Amino acid sequence: MSTNQTVCRLLIGNELRRSREHAGYKQDEPAEHLGAKVSKISRLELGQTRVTVPEVKMLMEFYEADPAHTRGLLSLARGANHRGQWDGIRASLPNWFNTYVDLETEAEEIRWVQAEVIPGILQTEDYIRAVHAEALAASEDPAAIEDQITNRVDRQQVLHTERPPQVSFVLSESCLRREFGGSRVMKAQLHHLGEMAELHNVQIQVLPYRAKTAVPGAAFGFTLLTIGAPGITSSLEIAYVETLADASFIDHKDHVRKYVDQWRRLTAAALGPAESTEFIREAAEQM
Repeated sequence: MSTNQTVCRLLIGNELRRSREHAGYKQDEPAEHLGAKVSKISRLELGQTRVTVPEVKMLMEFYEADPAHTRGLLSLARGANHRGQWDGIRASLPNWFNTYVDLETEAEEIRWVQAEVIPGILQTEDYIRAVHAEALAASEDPAAIEDQITNRVDRQQVLHTERPPQVSFVLSESCLRREFGGSRVMKAQLHHLGEMAELHNVQIQVLPYRAKTAVPGAAFGFTLLTIGAPGITSSLEIAYVETLADASFIDHKDHVRKYVDQWRRLTAAALGPAESTEFIREAAEQM
């Protein structure tokens, strides 16, 4: 099974489950509609079995899902059983960030490069609110922004599960210096960053302005996610690159290798974990 097949099935399964729960059905009801056993619905939602376009269409129509959502899921389903259909393109689903969160939840390892802003899963709630302050002030639907804030806080639980992923960060010094919410908020945020660096599954390295080794493209942020693939010879590796309006999910091996090489260059140029923690604490005291 190719990388794109496994990832597509995982994403389709998550969306089918989300749509079923939104419609208020238990698994036995769509199973009856499909003329299948409940175990079939369970395997589809877990991404454990081959998915067909007619099955996706029947289920989404049964759930009375949004037509645009259905079209996106059908587009993804058409590529789920064919090699290369998902390589190097952004997800077909309307809410691309749901796609990222699904992958983040499933990941065994996450490697994150960031400049300017502290990564979302390391942010304090006050920092999150400061980042969203302008959007909150201008929004005609502040409840939607509040939902985004709550969701970001909830996402951080991925670091504290029974079997959490190993998460490593390379943060530009600009992440520590760029102020959101004023010095009080930033000081608390940097102290929180230092505390998170002490978790057994979290490693934080800082790339200082005066790094001894220059790395071209150091300001270019990306995330590498490694997802376990039972029954497959190797884990799945995906590069996630976010832009202003959408994102790309890249699983073409040659393209992912370039991001892995860049990660190695950055970790070699950055301060070590212990030095980085000290650097962060010193930055906090300078606020």
